[in-house]
Amino acid sequence: MKFNLIVILLILAEANFSQQGDLQNRFMLAQSYEQIGEYVKAKPIYEELYKAQPNNFTFFQSLNKCYIQLKEYNNSSFLIQQKLSVEKDNISLVGMLGTTLYLNGDEKRAFQLWDDYLKNKNDIISYRTLANTAIELRAFDKAIDLLHRAKLISGKDFYLGYDLANLYALKMDYKKCAEEFITILRADYKQFPSVESRIFTYAARSEALNVFINVFEDEQPEQFPAIGNILAKLYTASRRYEKAFSLYKTLDNKEQYKGNDLFAFAAQLSLEKEYASAAEVFSYLLKKYPDAPFQLQIKLNLAKNSEARLEIETADSAQLWKTFPSKKYFHEKLYEEPLSIYREVAEKNPFSEQGVEAIFHLGYLYGRKIGDTKESEKSFNNIISNFLFSGFYTDACLVMAAMQLQQGNINKASSFYDKILSNPRANDENKNKAKFWKAKMAFFRGDFTESNKLLRQLVSASGDNISNDALELSFLLTSAFNDSLTLVKFAEGDFALLVNQFDKAGKTFSSLVKTEQTPFLIKQLAELRLIESDISLDRYQQALDQVDSLLKRDEKNIFADKANLLAAKIYRYGLKNPAKAIEEYQNLLLRFPDSLYLDEAREAINKLRNKIS
Repeated sequence: MKFNLIVILLILAEANFSQQGDLQNRFMLAQSYEQIGEYVKAKPIYEELYKAQPNNFTFFQSLNKCYIQLKEYNNSSFLIQQKLSVEKDNISLVGMLGTTLYLNGDEKRAFQLWDDYLKNKNDIISYRTLANTAIELRAFDKAIDLLHRAKLISGKDFYLGYDLANLYALKMDYKKCAEEFITILRADYKQFPSVESRIFTYAARSEALNVFINVFEDEQPEQFPAIGNILAKLYTASRRYEKAFSLYKTLDNKEQYKGNDLFAFAAQLSLEKEYASAAEVFSYLLKKYPDAPFQLQIKLNLAKNSEARLEIETADSAQLWKTFPSKKYFHEKLYEEPLSIYREVAEKNPFSEQGVEAIFHLGYLYGRKIGDTKESEKSFNNIISNFLFSGFYTDACLVMAAMQLQQGNINKASSFYDKILSNPRANDENKNKAKFWKAKMAFFRGDFTESNKLLRQLVSASGDNISNDALELSFLLTSAFNDSLTLVKFAEGDFALLVNQFDKAGKTFSSLVKTEQTPFLIKQLAELRLIESDISLDRYQQALDQVDSLLKRDEKNIFADKANLLAAKIYRYGLKNPAKAIEEYQNLLLRFPDSLYLDEAREAINKLRNKIS
C-alpha cells in the first residue's frame, strides 16, 4: 500500500513538472512574438498562461502589457480591476490602472483614482511611486503635484527639490526650476557642488541661462556665498564678465576667500581667450594680495594674458593670417607691461621653471615682436646653455632655429634641431618638428635623398600639422625625384618665401606653372605657392583671380580646398569684406566635404556672422 502511494505521488510530481515546463516554453514563445512586435500572436498565449496561473504576477504583467500595446484598454482595465478586488492596497496595481485610464484618454479618472488611494496615506514612498508613474506617462504637472504633496508630508522645504527641479526643467519652466535650487542651497549649503552641476546642465540653453540669472539676482547673492558663486559663474557663461568680476570681488572681501575664486575666474577667462578681461583680474589680484603664496603664478599669468591680448590687437598689422607673413616689428614700449613682469620673475626666480618660462617669453617677444635679435638670442642661449632638462629647452631651440632660417643660416638652424633630437626630454611633437625641418633644409640644399630619408623617420601623428607638411614634401619629392632641376627650382622658390623674398619666390613659381614640362604635382603646388606669394605682397586681387581660375578648371588640383580657404581669408582679413568671406567659406564646405579645413571654415562663419549681427 505504501509503495503504491509513493508511485502515485511520483506520477503526479512528474505531471506537474511536465506542466511547468510546458508553461515556461509557451511563455518563451509569447515573449519571442512580443520581441518582434507580433502582439496579436502573443496575446492568446498570455491569456492561456494567466488563466492557468492567475497568481503568477509575471504572466499578469505580460498580458496587461500586451493589451496596452494592442490598445485594448477595456481588457486591461478589467484585468487590473479583477486583481485589485483581491489586492486592494497594492500600489503597483493602482498605478497600472491609472496608466490604462490615462492612455485611454480618461485623464480625470486616472488622477482621481490615485488621489483617492492617497487620501489616507501619509507615507512619502506612495506619493513618489505614483509620481514616477506620472513621469513615465509624461504627465509632468501631476507628477509635480504629487511631489509637492510629498514634500508637505516630509516637513522639509528642500525635500524632493532635485526631482522637482528636473521636472520643471523638462517643462522648460526654468524660473521654478531655479527657485527649487535656491531652496536647496538655503537649506543646506553643502549641496553646492550638486546644485552647480545640475544648473549648468540646464543652463546650456540660452533661454534657461537668462532665467537662472534673473532668479539668482533676486536672492541676495552678496549675502549668500553659495548663491553668489553660482551667479558669478552664470554671468561668466553669459559673457557678462564685468558683472562676474564685480560679484567675485564682493564675495572675496566678505568671505575672505584670499583670491582663490578670483584666480580660478581669471584662469577660466584665459582658457576662453578673453585675455583682456583675464589680465584685468590678474592685475587686481596682484595689487590686492601682494604677499599671496601664489603671487608668482599671478604675475606670470598677468604677463602671458597681456602678451596674448597684444597678439590679437596687433594681428591685423602683423598679418599673421598669411601663410608667409612679412616681418613686422613693434616698439618695445608696446610690450612694456609683460616685459617688466617677465624680467622680474626671471631675476627673482633664476633657477625655477617659472623663471625659465619668463626667460623664454622675453626671448620670444624681443625676437618675434620687437625685432631685437641680440636681446632675443641672449635669452634663448641662456636657456639652451643652462637648462637642458627644462620644459622650455626644446621650445627655445625651435624658435632659435626658425630665427636662423629666416636669416638664411641653414647650418646654424640645423645645429639647434640636432640639440632637440639629442635631448632625452624632448617630446615626439617637437622631435617631429626638428626632423621635418632638417628634411626641409636638405631639400633647400638640393640633397633630395637625405630629405627623403629624414621624412621616413617622422613619427606619424593624426592631426599633426608637421605630418601634413611632411606628406606634402614627400609627395613633391616622389613625383619628381628624377627631375632634380625642377626640384631645385621649386626649393629656391620655397626658400625665398621663408626669408621673405616674396617677389623672387613669385617669379620662380610663376615660371614653374608656365613650363609645360613641370611635373603635374609640382605644377599644382607651385600654383598654390604663387597665390601665397601674391598674398604676402598684398596683391589680393591677383591672388583671387588665380584662385578663381584654379577652381574653374576641369582638372582637380589637390590643393584646391586650400586655395579656396586662402580666398576666404583674403576677403576676411585683406579686403575686410565679411559677407564675401562667409560666401567663400560656405563654398569651401560645399565644394570640398572631405577637406581638412571644414572645422576652420565653420568656426570662421560663426565668428563673422556674430560680428555682423
